[in-house]
Amino acid sequence: MIIDLAIHKQLLRAADELGFTETTEVQAKAIPAALAGRDLIVCSKTGSGKTAAFLLPMLDQMLAHEAPKTGTRALILLPTRELALQIRKTFQAMARYTPIKCGLIMGGEAFKHQVATLRKNPEVIIATPGRLVEHIEKGTPDLKDLEILVLDEADRMLDMGFAVDMETIARACRNERQTLLFSATLAHKGMASITRLLREPQSIVIDSHRQAHDSIVQQRVLADDIKHKEKLVVALLAAEQAARTLVFCNTRKQCQELGNVLKYSKLRVDYLHGEIAQNDRKQVMNRFRSGAIEVLVATDVAARGLDIEGIELVINFNVAQSGDDHVHRIGRTGRAGQTGKAITLVSANEWNQMSSIERYLKLRFEPRKVPGLTATYRGPKKVKKSGKAAGSKKRKTSGNKKKTATSKKTSGEIGYKPLKR
Repeated sequence: MIIDLAIHKQLLRAADELGFTETTEVQAKAIPAALAGRDLIVCSKTGSGKTAAFLLPMLDQMLAHEAPKTGTRALILLPTRELALQIRKTFQAMARYTPIKCGLIMGGEAFKHQVATLRKNPEVIIATPGRLVEHIEKGTPDLKDLEILVLDEADRMLDMGFAVDMETIARACRNERQTLLFSATLAHKGMASITRLLREPQSIVIDSHRQAHDSIVQQRVLADDIKHKEKLVVALLAAEQAARTLVFCNTRKQCQELGNVLKYSKLRVDYLHGEIAQNDRKQVMNRFRSGAIEVLVATDVAARGLDIEGIELVINFNVAQSGDDHVHRIGRTGRAGQTGKAITLVSANEWNQMSSIERYLKLRFEPRKVPGLTATYRGPKKVKKSGKAAGSKKRKTSGNKKKTATSKKTSGEIGYKPLKR
């Protein structure tokens, strides 16, 4: 129970009004450790309640030890603008009965307005790495009094190439601080360099991100080509009748094209990708949350951290580019004890990538056929133990070793010069 945690009564009041009475496993373990002042490395799946696990002890510490004449006391670093906006909303709700204020620093908004925000010296800064580094280079933020640094979705920040930015930001902060790192996986190859920013951290591993989605039914539907996939999406949406659906594409172009196809099919739909202006992105997300649109087509910019209630269905228009990306896509559904469904459309050239993801997750997707839209492609004729397609073996050549234009050796191999045409 949240009331059993030793946190300030004003925070308990806000939590009660938010309906936050029962602690999740990550909250029950991380909040007491954070209240004790320990640096933490917390590994837990998306949707497990990590936000409250760092916001509550942070706010409690500030209420217990007032510091009116200091600079910014806490910094929450996040990978995306959407997640930063979401955390600000949650922060404001939890801090509603306290005098503690936060400032938002992220790309896509006027730099001079953010300078004005930083000059007001907010107790807490919520920021994305790239834009905050720009401010640090200009000397606008005061982080010398920082007490708490939160690195949320650390693996995603590494995926997005923010390793150097995270180190730059940490160096700008006070050395004698508490650092809380939250991540869905600790297996990222760049994680070791980031964990060195912590001092004798306590590790809290709640679940394996690979086995953390038992509440999600995962299916695969074979497809012939892009046009076939578009028809499959329309048919699946009609069959599932989900209140809210996320459809993931790998590229902005596919995202927009599929969005237009679905609009033509009279569906309430919009799309979201990294090139859309920040104000427009806010409007799209607000419409999706409110139910004004029922289908959101997105690139992986929306795959991390967005906590939107009632997403019943996730469709992968393209197979994700990695096991981690797949996990974070499907993690938008089946959250907080609810059930969900994730359907992946698989063409011939995506079979092996799908098999790699299945092996990574240690499960097999349930095959599904859509009536009237069964693919000509039926999967590989032979598969290896790994699930990947078994290709034909290359024939060994003998006698003439001279390379010709019809040689099996490709132009990408050492020592071979392609014929001029």
